[in-house]
Formats: sequence, C-alpha cells, structure tokens
Amino acid sequence: MSGLLLAAISMLRLYEAPQWPLDERVLGAVRDPGTRPGAILGVLLLALPLVLLLDQAVRLGTTARRQRFAALAVAGATRSDLRRWGAVEVGLPALVGGVLGIPVWWLLRQVSGPQGTSLVPTSVGPGAWALLAVLMTGAYGAAVGFRMGSRVGKDPTHQTDRPPRPWAALLLIVAAVLLAVGNDVVDSDLLSLGLVSLLVLAIAGLAPWTAFVVASLVASRTARPALLLAGRRLQLDPRPAGRAAAAVGAVGLTAGVLSVFVPDVLATQSSDRGYYLGPALVAGFGALAALLVIALSLGVHLTESVLERHRELAALVASGVPAEVVSRSQRLECLLATVPLAIVGAAVGGLGYSYLDSMAAATYVLSAVFITGAASAGACWLVTALLRPWLLDALQPEHLRTA
Repeated sequence: MSGLLLAAISMLRLYEAPQWPLDERVLGAVRDPGTRPGAILGVLLLALPLVLLLDQAVRLGTTARRQRFAALAVAGATRSDLRRWGAVEVGLPALVGGVLGIPVWWLLRQVSGPQGTSLVPTSVGPGAWALLAVLMTGAYGAAVGFRMGSRVGKDPTHQTDRPPRPWAALLLIVAAVLLAVGNDVVDSDLLSLGLVSLLVLAIAGLAPWTAFVVASLVASRTARPALLLAGRRLQLDPRPAGRAAAAVGAVGLTAGVLSVFVPDVLATQSSDRGYYLGPALVAGFGALAALLVIALSLGVHLTESVLERHRELAALVASGVPAEVVSRSQRLECLLATVPLAIVGAAVGGLGYSYLDSMAAATYVLSAVFITGAASAGACWLVTALLRPWLLDALQPEHLRTA
C-alpha cells in the first residue's frame, strides 16, 4: 500500500520541476499536466483493495485473540487498555510494512510500459514525503487494531442491532448535482476527477448495504438449501463481506469506462493511439490485479468465517445437511457479495462515460457488464475451491466437542 502511495507522491512532485527533465520518459498520461491528476487518482484507487485487505487480514485469528483479550480483561485490563493494545499489535506490523513499501516503490520505477516508458517517474522521488506515507500506513493499521480491540467481548454470531444504512448514496446525489451544474462552476478535468472519486466512494460505501439487501431478497425468495444458507448468513453479518468486496465496484467502474474509452480511441484516433491506449492498458492490468487482491480479501474473510464457526458448520452436517450444500453456500455467499457490485460498477462507469462523451455504446457497456460479472464469479469460484480443504476439515464430527 505504501509503495503505491510513494508512486503517487512521485507523480505529484513532477509539478515542482521548473522544466521537464530531459531524461524522464513516463507514460503520456503522467507526462501531460492535464491528465496527470487522473493518473495519480488511478494509483490511489489501486491502493483501495490493499486497504480493505488489511482490514480483513486482522480478522484472522479473531477467536484466539478474543480469548486472549478476555483473559487480559479478567486480569484487570479495561476496554481502553484492550483498544490501545490492539492498536499497537496491528499498528507496529503495519508500520514495518510501510517501510517495506520503499523497495516496492523502487521496483515500480524499474517497470517499463509501452515504448520503453516508465510507470513511475525516475527523475524525482517522494523525498521527505516518504515518511508521511509510511506513517499513514502505520496509523491506518493502528486504527484497524483499535477498532478490533473495541469489539472484544461481542458475540460474533450475534446479529447486529441495526442493518447497514445506505448513507453513501448521498455521495451519488452530490455527483448528480455536480454533473448537472458543474461545467458552469468547475474546470472540466477537476469535475471529472471529482465525479470519479465520488462514484468510487459511493459504491464502496454502499457495499455492506448492497450485500444485505441482495441477501435479504434472495433468502426470502429461495427454497434451495445452499442459497438459503448463504443468504441468511450474509444477511445476519453483511459488514465484513461487504467491506471485503467493496473495491469490486471500483474494478467494475474501471472496466465500464475502458469498454467505451478504447473503442472511442480506435474510432477517432489514427496516428497517436498509443498515447491513449498505453494508460488504458495499464489501467486494465491494474483492475485485474485489484480483482485478484479482492478475491484474496474475500478468501481471508471466508477463512476466518469457517474457523470461527466450525462447530456450527459441523452441527449442520451432523444434523443431516450434506457437506456439499455447506461448501456451495460459501461460494454463493461470495457471489452475492461481489457480482451485483461488479455489475452496477461496470454499468455506471460505461454509461457515465458514454454520456459525458456523447457516444452510443450500449453494446460495449453490456460486454463490460458481462465480462466483469464473469470475472468476479470466476474469482469467487477460485477462492472457494482453494478453501474447500479447510471447510471439509471444519465439518468433521470431532469439532462438535466442547472440550
């Protein structure tokens, strides 16, 4: 995560140069001051799945951590003490990871893009701002650990008092207002960046609520045991799965925009296509990498879910539910949390860009929706297939023992 932050800071520091360095060969989108903010925003969006992955990774070992914190509470530790301990326990490794992001940034500088151009500026680095990126990484880890410590003592199987609320939809209203009146008030490039930022934040913020709504609709209308089990489980605890899948909306948004942008470039540009298609290719690979990280994040969530509820899962099988039904329910839970967001993101990105560019692109958008949904489903299938051995082990009868 800090490696991407350092890359974004390096791009930002290009504005400090009085004239363009002669030996600097970066992608056209970074070289051009008009498109450079969009490139910086794209790099920051690539860090979003990693931020969500850290949040999910902390959940691994929750059961053992809860028992350890409970023992500390019995020994006299207060809730504030446990929060501080959680912040230190997660913040220090995150700080070390932030330092390790420096060699990651250096490796990114060595990667060559189309026509030998670099992805990250080589003539300028983050400088003293590197310290800020490292500290921000450690601070975020401390915040995650602090939140983890505040949840100690809560029953993990207890249904939340209140389902997720769609407050992030207010960002969509702000985006709609900007789209309607922004051209008369704000620079067009700044307006585009603001709209993209608002859409990504809105889709990510709506992820838990979307997961809850989809799960509720499915659970109330299906008689299939696996789908019912997946829907009820996601309905009872939608926030962790929703947070794990939140960035898939940004991936869909990217795919939707590219599905219209690339055909537009091919149709309107004849001599300088590489200038536009190079950054598009990088964005496409970045979206694919982000999707793999999201799948890993969901894998972490599902792993912890299996380990934390192994006794309940074993009881299901002992009561007559086939193990294959339980295994299929894990896959369906992943699908319910990701595919709707991917489809919405691709549709919003494609239709929004075609509207701004006044281009009829229904076929391209439908293709993006199908491909993004299929890729999300494939990632869920891969993750659940890799987790199947742990799930089958959790279903064994010996897990019914209480001592």
